[in-house]
Amino acid sequence: MRIPSLLDLESEQRAVVDLPLHGSHVVTGTPGAGKSVLAVYRAWALATAGRRVALVTRANLLHQYLAQLAPDLTEALQVTTYHLWVRAFWDRSFRSEPPRTDEEGWSYDWIEMQRECIERRARSNSHLVIDEGQNLPLGFYQLCRILGVGVTVFADENQLIHDDESTIADICRTLTPNTDPLVLWENRRNSREIATLASEFRVGTWSEVPIPARRGSTPALLKVPSLRAFLTGVSRYFNAHPDRSIGIICRSVRVLREAQSELTALGLAKHTQAYVYDDPYRAAIDFSTQPIRLLSTASMKGLEFDSVFVPDLDAYTEDPTGVAARLRLLLLCTRAREDLHFAHRGDQEPAILSGIPDSLLARHTG
Repeated sequence: MRIPSLLDLESEQRAVVDLPLHGSHVVTGTPGAGKSVLAVYRAWALATAGRRVALVTRANLLHQYLAQLAPDLTEALQVTTYHLWVRAFWDRSFRSEPPRTDEEGWSYDWIEMQRECIERRARSNSHLVIDEGQNLPLGFYQLCRILGVGVTVFADENQLIHDDESTIADICRTLTPNTDPLVLWENRRNSREIATLASEFRVGTWSEVPIPARRGSTPALLKVPSLRAFLTGVSRYFNAHPDRSIGIICRSVRVLREAQSELTALGLAKHTQAYVYDDPYRAAIDFSTQPIRLLSTASMKGLEFDSVFVPDLDAYTEDPTGVAARLRLLLLCTRAREDLHFAHRGDQEPAILSGIPDSLLARHTG
């Protein structure tokens, strides 16, 4: 895992690094455009200029990834989650916990927080660089504006926006950025074959993004008799490509744990890591070691792997024409740089891929 050098960045990427140091900015783009890497570069540029900066995301696993990537550029950078930043700010400013609207403590009373900040004239001199900014609630951006916090948001609307998340239009209306959103059009991650398959699941204006020129192998759909049979194939793949990072992305935590047990039985325990939210035995992944990494679809945003294996396509039972199903498959496909393999065990091919032509998806029985 290495961050590309500044000299390797292309012109539209350098434009992000060169954004003005003051004010708020919004950057959007297609999956694979390098937004997470550019978020690190943007934070580095601000820190180098002497700004107090924090690199923020909502997802814990993406937080781990960015925290391991950032030191390649600078150690003078705070990488944190949105919840940790909110709670630390509130503790410094008011010596208390932020007001919440739920017993679990994950939903904040933004109206009360904004009222208290206005009454007490709370301010912050931080600049926040937010990766996957569409996953943060609009109330957070409203609070940032009240506090006078400069914000650079990297966001992607190629996914379903839930009630506690924000569209790019909402973010822009709230932060009133200095310029129109900067758009990254080029997919620099996926091979041509993977990007072409992924384009089958796009919705809206992003259906016209350019397809990469770099060639690779055709994504594959395998009908397998068992999870063990599929993971035996993963083992053979790993032995043939020991230098590649492998993401095994499961729809359910149950399948994830079963897959980890099977890989252990296949003698791959020392090469395997797993992440499950709220599981102390699977709480972290070191992205510089143990190249076989198991995670769930809930944790895959912002991450990438040389090769992606999806062991439980039978679990994708939603209406294949629905926006949520299409965007989930788009996100899943675009995690892979070189190779992409799906597996199902049922007699019928899952509907989410059954309409894909053989020219885009190689079908095998194993």
